[in-house]
Amino acid sequence: MNSVLVGIIAQYALFLERADESAMPLEMVVRQQEDLAFRLQQLSTLERLEFVRILSAFADDVSNDEDREILLRLPDETGIRV
Repeated sequence: MNSVLVGIIAQYALFLERADESAMPLEMVVRQQEDLAFRLQQLSTLERLEFVRILSAFADDVSNDEDREILLRLPDETGIRV
């Protein structure tokens, strides 16, 4: 797992979380969030552990508390917490 890829996934997750219906229909946002979760669930146990470790470090560097919380919840909300 690479920190650049985790950063891209984190930014995508934040984008989906913030998307409003004027920019993207809610059903499309939900579909994309479900797809992201499905794809992350394809990671091996070791990859999941590494992803969560890097994501936590990435979240620590985020200045916005709400964004940090969204990122820290991501492993549980996508079902990849080991």
